[in-house]
Amino acid sequence: MTHKADCSPFQILISAQLDGETSRAEDAALQTHTQECADCMAFLTQLSVQHRRLRVHTVETTPDMAMAVLAKAHPPRLGRRGWIRQALVTVGVTELVLSLPALLFGEDANAPVHIARHVGSLGVALGIALVYAAWRPTRAYGMMPFVAALGLCIVVSSVLDIATGRAAVLSESTHLVELGGMFLVWLLAGSPRPRIPFLFFSSATHRVKP
Repeated sequence: MTHKADCSPFQILISAQLDGETSRAEDAALQTHTQECADCMAFLTQLSVQHRRLRVHTVETTPDMAMAVLAKAHPPRLGRRGWIRQALVTVGVTELVLSLPALLFGEDANAPVHIARHVGSLGVALGIALVYAAWRPTRAYGMMPFVAALGLCIVVSSVLDIATGRAAVLSESTHLVELGGMFLVWLLAGSPRPRIPFLFFSSATHRVKP
């Protein structure tokens, strides 16, 4: 069997066998044919080599585009000479220095040691977050909810304590560090603004009937 017209069905079977789509009877018939046909045996050898090269090859390196996508979606505002990042590092280190005594020694305005260490833990976490935002500006947008919630809670609690006489204005002035950090992260994130009022007025406009 040396003619291509006679070998074409077996060449189709060779391709199907390499893909694992042949039956036992077809495998037996193909084996018998290739033992008798030198052309089909050569075709089987050549196709097997190509098939192996296509299936087994070096994995191509895929570039990490995560940072580029984040920078495109929420581009950080580095400011002139990167002053925002420098200021954020300063604020973050200051927050760490102010919070470490409470965390390590449990000292925070005569508060119980357990409570003082909890407060110190929050302060240290905030300081680390601020330094991290300065190091990775593209992450500032995602950190806004945590920093803003903590900053607003501190402001509200400070105002209530001062109004009720539980704390002095001077002692609460240290919380300006948290507010400064929140403001710098907000700037670094691109000064995002809440869209709730816009959505509210937009939906109200659509509900008004002429």
